[in-house]
Amino acid sequence: MTSRSYIVASPRQANEVLNQLYQQDIKPHTAKGARGLIRWETVSQYYRHQLRKLFHGPVLRDISQQVWVRDPITGCRVRYAPAAWKHLFAQMFIEPTFEEFTVKSTGELKVRECRRSTEQLSDDEFQIFLTQVQAFAVVDLGVEFTEQEEEG
Repeated sequence: MTSRSYIVASPRQANEVLNQLYQQDIKPHTAKGARGLIRWETVSQYYRHQLRKLFHGPVLRDISQQVWVRDPITGCRVRYAPAAWKHLFAQMFIEPTFEEFTVKSTGELKVRECRRSTEQLSDDEFQIFLTQVQAFAVVDLGVEFTEQEEEG
């Protein structure tokens, strides 16, 4: 009797594991007449949601409310909206990805940088990103994160 367990944290990882499981175990065993049980068990149901809720809620809110930046054009002190901070942090802490494309008019092959997005990060990568943002906010921007009461 063969038994395997995998912990997956992203759709891509799940796909890779299932393909591997199918090729190495399911296909050869079922071809010989064996039967098996495939089971999915959630181990941290809302981890992805909670990480993003923390980042888009209290973290970006505290940063946008506490940090004043001198505008390079007017010289006035300004605060930026959470969306502006999110964009800055994506540029600072998410590694760029690139894609090749062909210019239709010339047929020339070119490479361009893709938009850096938190949605492309796995849960583990997002946790690292969130830690980097919080550390930068505390050390370099002087942010003091407020404690939030749990709702519901």
